[in-house]
Amino acid sequence: MIKSQHLLITRFSALGDVAMLVPVVYSLAKQYPDLRITVLSQDFIRPLFSSLPSNVDFIGANVKKDYKGIFGLIQLFKEIKKKSHFTAVADMHDVLRTKVLRLLFTLSGVKTKHIDKHRSGKKALCRSNNKRFVQQPTSFDNYKEVLSKLGYPVTLDFKSIIPINQHVTKDDNLVGIAPFAAHKGKIYPLEKMSGVIRLLIAKGKKIYLFGGGKGGMETFHNWQDTFGKDNVVVVGDIIK
Repeated sequence: MIKSQHLLITRFSALGDVAMLVPVVYSLAKQYPDLRITVLSQDFIRPLFSSLPSNVDFIGANVKKDYKGIFGLIQLFKEIKKKSHFTAVADMHDVLRTKVLRLLFTLSGVKTKHIDKHRSGKKALCRSNNKRFVQQPTSFDNYKEVLSKLGYPVTLDFKSIIPINQHVTKDDNLVGIAPFAAHKGKIYPLEKMSGVIRLLIAKGKKIYLFGGGKGGMETFHNWQDTFGKDNVVVVGDIIK
């Protein structure tokens, strides 16, 4: 591995999709210790990557405000190009913003690859009639595929974002749940989620509720009243 290799990973989206990058980036960093890795995402995501190996850096960018529109993206491209000489770009989002950045890097001679979201397979699985029941690749699989195309095949080897000296023990039986999403269609029905929480508590688990925003806190407190404060802890939004 040539020490000058530097990979830029881009993903601008909601917390959950970027959070699923963490195990992949961690595993990549551990398996390729001489590879420099920089994650480009929204700045409020930064804490997720603060405890990763030392060869992982993070660039936060507000693409809806500070780098808005095509000219804003060009400005962002110029700024991050000044920070380092990137040898490859992994576009883990494949939306208009990342496509523009990807094109700019491609035109500058940098090797780029982007995620395949397997939309046709998902549509066939979710359509009303003649559903095609085929297991779709997970987000982890999709992320790994991009890295493999860039020459960095990776095996997931990740336990926790919490430093090892701060890990809770297995006997603690803690389960974190973030039941809400930016899009209503991605939210598991709350009455069914309540049933999941009930089953987990029956198995001796303690539930920590994350996220919620303005509209979800009432639901969180209702669950806490239903199942008891000893069983349900409301954490809320820990990343702003």
